[in-house]
Amino acid sequence: MTQAEETLIERWGKYFPETDLKVLAEAGYGRRMGFGESPALLIVDVTYEFCGIKSIPVLEATRQSRRSCGERAWDTIPAMREVLDAARIAGIPVIFSTQRGSDSPAFEAGLWGAKNWRSGEDYPNEDVTALNGRVVDEIKPIEGELVLAKNKPSVFHGTGLVPYLVSKHVDSLIIFGGATSGCVYASAVDAFSYNFKTTVVADASFDRVDTPHWASLLDIDMKYGDVLSSQEVVEHLKSIRAKA
Repeated sequence: MTQAEETLIERWGKYFPETDLKVLAEAGYGRRMGFGESPALLIVDVTYEFCGIKSIPVLEATRQSRRSCGERAWDTIPAMREVLDAARIAGIPVIFSTQRGSDSPAFEAGLWGAKNWRSGEDYPNEDVTALNGRVVDEIKPIEGELVLAKNKPSVFHGTGLVPYLVSKHVDSLIIFGGATSGCVYASAVDAFSYNFKTTVVADASFDRVDTPHWASLLDIDMKYGDVLSSQEVVEHLKSIRAKA
């Protein structure tokens, strides 16, 4: 077995067939990109709309509100908090994204409803409605942190993210949030496409179901960036603070 095969099997063998990982290794995928010199933290859609108002089983959560990921979202909050605290101490830019509400003049529904039988329930009459678009209190933005409202999966699409990153001399992004297979994945691919070195924090990202969650993380780790644990990211952010 080659070193590349051993590396990918060690990283991903718990979730994927060894034969698949050997093919990826043979094709050369999965090389570490590494952190950049001037990172920013991008927190994707960690709102009450996608988390729900409390930690409950995901099936129950989606019955109450179709976008909620329930306990799958809330279980990642401690890891999110650790990375966010470390980013703030390191003094790097912190950016949050939310979904733009239908009451916004800039709201554009597009094809969001085309693939969902429950699209008419986007804004149901329930407790979470009043909190839609609000970042959960456990990691809420503080003064000076940018909050971008978006219409599409990627935080880059139709927002001022790129000029903001340029103005801050950012060369890399650390990304987490939800859903992994949707807005996190789209934002990571776009970050790569704009030539920002990209890291996605695995245990600080969430999805409704396991298969697309892990498949998206694998695909990012093979092609578009590095998928690391919150502990690895926190240690790197501590090193940035030490250099400063």
